Amino acid sequence: MIKGELERDFMKSDITIFGVRIDNFSVREIKEKISNFLENSPRQKFVATLNPEILLKAHRNEKYRNILNSADLNICDGFGLKLVSFLKGNKIRARFSGADLVDFLLELAEDKKHGILVVSAQNSLSLPKEIEQAIKRKHPNLSAKSEYFLPSQEFFKNGIINQAEIVFVNFGAPEQEKFIFENRAKFPNAKILIGVGGAFDFLTGKIRRAPRFFRVLGLEWSWRLAQEPKRFRRIWNAVVVFPVISLSEKKS
Repeated sequence: MIKGELERDFMKSDITIFGVRIDNFSVREIKEKISNFLENSPRQKFVATLNPEILLKAHRNEKYRNILNSADLNICDGFGLKLVSFLKGNKIRARFSGADLVDFLLELAEDKKHGILVVSAQNSLSLPKEIEQAIKRKHPNLSAKSEYFLPSQEFFKNGIINQAEIVFVNFGAPEQEKFIFENRAKFPNAKILIGVGGAFDFLTGKIRRAPRFFRVLGLEWSWRLAQEPKRFRRIWNAVVVFPVISLSEKKS
């Protein structure tokens, strides 16, 4: 860890919800840390993007909670986390959404010539080929591959695995974090592994991202519900169940 990282780690004040650590950095500091992970760290890094749905799952599952706390960087991705923390007397300095983080990492990878791999579940909304094409349109000089994960050792014998320095896993929670925790050593050249849920569906155009107005006010859930009514239960858990349960607990 370089001096700048040490100083920021000393200055930051972690926030905990349901026993899960949220690293309380600004967006600028998150970007600096990730850049340092890629350029200066001798150790592979596991990054998690936390939202209300993920924290609810962790609340109910100790093993998953421990996996999240083992991550090298836990980023706030969810307006609900900021709101609940504020109401409990804490302040999360910044929210950095998974979609914005993906955009940042793709730009960084293109600039620094890092190879990337997107590992998808077989029921993913966007096909691997669609993800590759969408990345290529926006970042023509980036070496990017996308593959379905097949639960066999043959997957890890694919030469593409060895070329990836940034690995995105878009299984959704909790599967993506469990996958990274259990298999990170099988990606020998990966410097960062990160769970990003459906963030690539925005890039491929399968899902339209909410306008900035909705995002600033924390109303993305309403935009998403209008596009995908079948997500009602998930949105109910994030918008209603999560704040009710978390606010009923003692201040963390």
